[in-house]
Amino acid sequence: MRRPEIETPQLRSRERRRRLFDNIGSLYLLQGVNYVIPMAVLPYLVRVLGMEAYGLVAFAQSFAQYFNVLTDYGFNFSATRSIAQNRDDVEKISEIFCSVFLIKLCLTAVGLIVLLCLLLVVPRMRHDWTTYVFAFVAVIGNVLFPVWFFQGIEKMRYISLISGTTKVISAVLLFVFVHRPADELLAVAIQSAGMVLAGVIGLAVCLGTIHVDLQWPSWGSLKTYSVDGWHLFVSTASVSLYTNTNVFLVGLIAGNVQAGYFSAAEKLIRAISGLIGPINQSVFPFISTLARTSSQAALAFIGPCLKWMSGLTLVPVIIMFFFARPIAVLCFGQSAAGAVPIMRWIAPLPFLIAVSNVLGIQTMLVFGLDKQFSRILISAGIANLLLGAPLILWLGARGAGISVLVTETMVTLMMIIVLRNNGITIPLRLKTAV
Repeated sequence: MRRPEIETPQLRSRERRRRLFDNIGSLYLLQGVNYVIPMAVLPYLVRVLGMEAYGLVAFAQSFAQYFNVLTDYGFNFSATRSIAQNRDDVEKISEIFCSVFLIKLCLTAVGLIVLLCLLLVVPRMRHDWTTYVFAFVAVIGNVLFPVWFFQGIEKMRYISLISGTTKVISAVLLFVFVHRPADELLAVAIQSAGMVLAGVIGLAVCLGTIHVDLQWPSWGSLKTYSVDGWHLFVSTASVSLYTNTNVFLVGLIAGNVQAGYFSAAEKLIRAISGLIGPINQSVFPFISTLARTSSQAALAFIGPCLKWMSGLTLVPVIIMFFFARPIAVLCFGQSAAGAVPIMRWIAPLPFLIAVSNVLGIQTMLVFGLDKQFSRILISAGIANLLLGAPLILWLGARGAGISVLVTETMVTLMMIIVLRNNGITIPLRLKTAV
């Protein structure tokens, strides 16, 4: 009979690392699906819908993204961190889950009211009101899917299986039913329905498999988690001012065709950032747990993360810059040639985002610099609006590309300065076992 292993610090360390690499592997499996499906669906939609109809779809979905930011309320970081730090306390994580979920439902109701008011008073939106309503349905799916909970308990396999399966189903339905520009509403509806399906399944798994104890949260708990998520909500809302807002501004100022160019270019470039997405999602709860016992061990682990996550993006960035034209034509056809200069301007973004994710999310948030993190992103969001609007008026979608590149560079430099001023140095060699 095999003797049970005695739990030691070394054994716990091995178990933490095994769980970390298992989570990274699971998310890379999902990331593979996230690459294959969009790289098949995006060119297909651009070709069959045409740049005008595709631009409307991109504009409506970018508008709905504001409501995703509202309902996420920073919980993808604050709630994930709280659950990771209380993983062994079933009563506590149940309290966190119920409080966060109720807050998200209330924010969804607020978002729906705002949307309906805008549809009534804005003529452009009223004309295509069904497109915006169906785009909002995806927000409901996002609220239902407790990704933040699965990240906190480091069970990323659930995210991979559920999200990957529903994306495949949505893709198949798009290929089967969407064939011409008049199908733009159907395209939005199918994608939103996939999000709702993922949300329903994710919530069912959370309640049935993880055995969260449902309870009505106290006002004190609701206040605590609302306050805890506030700075991170402001941060993520500010991020949207120089990410999602660019598509929205281009559509608003320069029209649907220019919005289509920018959206197509940005999605290709952002796909490169997906190379480090699984690592980013997995190491945040891992480092949060590690920092509770040893800040030096956490910093020693962050160093190699910085090298790997930035290094993984360099070659794809160079390829995208020098081969933007053949890549754009291959993916979207000759009609997408207008996206080429935009692709070249935003090609460095994946490298900058990789560096700023490590400096901001994995370091500043883990070491309690939430306010400074929030201020940096607020400043960046405002700067992007002030710079982006006139550049879009002057250069169209290309102006948005220039604006977001300047903004992302500013974010990275400001994070370096803040960490240095707070005496936090990231070693680039792993010196201690974790």
